[in-house]
Amino acid sequence: MSAITNRTVKPFIKAHDFFPGFKLEEECYSKAIISDMNQEPRSKKKSNTDDEPNTWPRQKTVNETKYERFLEQVINDAGEFYPQKDDSGAAIKNTGCYYYITDIIRVKRPDNSEFLVTKGRADAWNRLGDPVSLFISKPETWKKTNFSYKTKWNEKAGGLEKELQGPSGSEDVYTMPFNSENLKKLYDRRQNEFLNFIVKDEHTGEARQVKEVNSQKTLELFHKDFQYLFAGDYLTFKQKAANRQEAIDRGWLPGGSNNVVGTQPSNPKTNIYQ
Repeated sequence: MSAITNRTVKPFIKAHDFFPGFKLEEECYSKAIISDMNQEPRSKKKSNTDDEPNTWPRQKTVNETKYERFLEQVINDAGEFYPQKDDSGAAIKNTGCYYYITDIIRVKRPDNSEFLVTKGRADAWNRLGDPVSLFISKPETWKKTNFSYKTKWNEKAGGLEKELQGPSGSEDVYTMPFNSENLKKLYDRRQNEFLNFIVKDEHTGEARQVKEVNSQKTLELFHKDFQYLFAGDYLTFKQKAANRQEAIDRGWLPGGSNNVVGTQPSNPKTNIYQ
């Protein structure tokens, strides 16, 4: 087996928001104002009031809390990432937070639109020079929360008013369309040849790994038609048979006796065996 050769990508020196979607998720709630039907509308209140509107409460996710904790450790008062330090404790110039992408996922939505999402890792340092890492999953998506309202008569204001009832559902929003430019941008942040390319059908939830002899060849292949990749039509009959046999041997598919507990991957559907 050949040795793994890692690439060095350009680090972020200034503070960088890896999850811009969290602010957009917060914005959904900040716009959901809870009105007091016993009081006058805010526009009719005295202008000297500085009260903030009462909005629907939002609980941060575990991932958001982890992300905030990560930023608190790795960003200094000047709004920059702490630099890496040498053995003497001196700061190494032009170092900061290194962000590597490990998985590129091409998602086909029910309306046939296609988007790119990623998984990766941010490697940084705290003020003492100790390494701090964060797993980054699908920063190109965010969850939009919708709210329902009911029209009621406001006796105090003397008119109809929309009263907030609460969240009525949510939807996933994708921010990075699938195209060559975006794909190349993500590819350039790979750390090494072990970059996973995956196609996923959002409607069924099924995913398939796309793989060629190396990452460059896989990148070229990844531009092909979604269904062509999803069905594994680029594989020869022999490759499909080998993939299927491997899945049977590992216990991912019925038909083999070697059903060993603990060998099944977290998502066996990313393996092409059909």
